[in-house]
Amino acid sequence: MTRNIAALITAAAVITILVITAAFLDWRFWYRWHTLPENAGEWPASYYQPVVEVTGDKQPFFPLADANNASIESEALNAAAVWAEAHNSAALIVLHRGVVQLERYWQDIQADSLFSGRAMTRSFISPLIAKAIQEGSINSVDDPVALYLPEWGDDPRGQITIRNLLHNLSGLENPMLAGDPDPDNKNTRLALGGDFRAAALRFDLANQPGEFFALSNANAQLLGAVLESATGEEYESYFNTRLWQPLGAGPSYLYTDSENGMPAVYCCFRATPRDWLRYGAALLNDGRVGEKQLWPKGWVDEMTTPSQFSPNYGYQIWVGNPDPSLGRIYVQGGDLVAPHGEPIASEGVFFLEGGGYRTMYVLPEHELVILRLGYYDANWKTSTLPNLILPGLRKIDNAVEPEEITE
Repeated sequence: MTRNIAALITAAAVITILVITAAFLDWRFWYRWHTLPENAGEWPASYYQPVVEVTGDKQPFFPLADANNASIESEALNAAAVWAEAHNSAALIVLHRGVVQLERYWQDIQADSLFSGRAMTRSFISPLIAKAIQEGSINSVDDPVALYLPEWGDDPRGQITIRNLLHNLSGLENPMLAGDPDPDNKNTRLALGGDFRAAALRFDLANQPGEFFALSNANAQLLGAVLESATGEEYESYFNTRLWQPLGAGPSYLYTDSENGMPAVYCCFRATPRDWLRYGAALLNDGRVGEKQLWPKGWVDEMTTPSQFSPNYGYQIWVGNPDPSLGRIYVQGGDLVAPHGEPIASEGVFFLEGGGYRTMYVLPEHELVILRLGYYDANWKTSTLPNLILPGLRKIDNAVEPEEITE
C-alpha cells in the first residue's frame, strides 16, 4: 500500500514537472493565451510584443495636390471620405499619378501614427521571393520547399512548391478560420507561440498540393522560413534592405515570436499610413521607385495572376472582382465570403486586405492607389471606396499630365 502511494506521488510529481517544463519551454505562448484581449478582432498594439524595428530610410513623401495638379474632382473625394469616416475608418489616402489627392485621418490617427496592417503584411513576401530569385538564392518558384526546409527533407510536405505557398495551394490543413480557442489549435500556436517557424512546420497535409485553395497563415510563415534558409539572412534584415529602405519608408515594426526571434510574416506589421502607401505606389509601378527597380520587371503581373483554383487570389494578394454568385472566398468550397459589393469599375485591380477591412487598392488602369486603414464595420463593402472615387477621376483623367513619383 505504501509503495503504491509512493508510486502515485512519484508519478504525479513527474507529470507536474513535465507540464511545468513544457509550459516553461513556450512560456510566451501561455502568457499570451491566458491574457488574450476580449475583442479578438482588434488586439491593442501593446499585445503584439516583442517587436523588431525595421529602420527604413525615410524620404520625402509624395507631393500633395493643389489647384494646379488636382486630378480627381473634389465631390468624388469628399463622398469617399464621408463614407470612409462613417464606416469606422482611421485613415484614407488617395494617390493619383504620383500626387496625393486626398489625405484624411480619424480616431486619433495621424500621418505619423503606426498602424497594423494585419494580413496586409503577408503581401510583402512575394516581392522578397522575387528578389531572392534575382539574386540567385532561390532557383525558381517551382522549387520544392524541401530544398530550403531541412525539417521536411524526407517528408511528403517537402514536395510543396514555393508557388503553391504563394498561391495558398499548399494542401496543408487549415484551422485558420475555425475560431478555436483550444491552445492545441495549430493556428493559435502559430499566432501566439514562441517559435513561429516550428509552429508553421507542424501543419499536416490535408489535400493534394497545388489543387486546393485555402488562405492560411502557415503558408506565408513558411515562405518566410524558406527565404531565411535560402538567403542566410534574418527576415527583418532582408525585408529592410531589399524593400523597406529602397521604398524610402521610415521606422516600422515587425511582431516577433520572442526576443531576437523570427518575425510574423503573415500579420501585424506596423507602419505609418504614408509608408503603407509607398508600397502600394511601388506595386503600381512594378517595383520602380525613382531611379531604383526594387524587384524584377514583370513580377507584379505574375504576382497578380490567379490560379485556376481561386480566380481572385494571386501570390499572397487579392485580384479582380469575384463572380457575384460565388463571392470572394477564403477557402475553396467554403461558405466564408468577403463582403465585396458591386464590381470595382477598373480593369486589372488588385488589393491588399487585412482584418478589420484594412485595404490598399491598386488600379493600374487609372494609375491610382487608395489606402483605407481602420476597423471592422458590419456594413463594409470592398468595392465602395474605389467606385466612389473613379467617376470623379474619369471626367478629367485625360486632361492631367502624369506626375513623376518621388522617392
